[in-house]
Amino acid sequence: MDIVRKLTLTNGIPQIKASFATMKPKQKFFLQLFLFALLLNLIPHQSHAWTIKAPTSKEPILVFDENDKAYQDIIDSINYVLRGKQNNEEVRKQAVRQGHLRIKVKNYLETKKSPLAEHTDILITMPNWKRIVALANAESSMCRKYPVSLANCWGVGGSNLWDMGNNLGDGIMEMNKFLENYPLRSNVKYAQMTFKQMNGLYKQPAKAHWLYNVQVIYDDLNNIEKSI
Repeated sequence: MDIVRKLTLTNGIPQIKASFATMKPKQKFFLQLFLFALLLNLIPHQSHAWTIKAPTSKEPILVFDENDKAYQDIIDSINYVLRGKQNNEEVRKQAVRQGHLRIKVKNYLETKKSPLAEHTDILITMPNWKRIVALANAESSMCRKYPVSLANCWGVGGSNLWDMGNNLGDGIMEMNKFLENYPLRSNVKYAQMTFKQMNGLYKQPAKAHWLYNVQVIYDDLNNIEKSI
């Protein structure tokens, strides 16, 4: 072993500081074995020091010199993998949550006999999905009464309804874009407005029953989302 520096412990047992490059093949093997076990078992790395061999009273204790960065790439690689594992777990949890949301929202829409139920997969990926359903309730009894050829059950366009696609899946995506970008001359878009603010602007003229029909469905969906 190439000795870099010797230290003396309080019990008289010497320490030897060594770098990864100066270690013997056997010592490198046990170090790599430990690091491999660390990776497999997801043990968080807390220290840069590890005893390679249990010393006797006459043997030196081998520790890493914290100023030696020869083994830092190994540690960085382990930390990178651990972070990746944590991110994967977060993605998995989000996917499970999204699956539960899909089931509950679809069941809710089916109880309302809404054609939107068939497009739940697309619907819940939209940032404004709750608003989309709520507005559909006020404008077309949750898409039960609308011009199918226009895929527009939100009353967008007034007396001259906009064509929003070939089916409600297209309509949902177009409605989300509409809420994000309109009114064109307003700094505050429909997606950011309260329903009270929209009543009289989106809905003209303002109607109390319209506000109720939007809010009651939005509150239902909000409760479903919070329950997951």
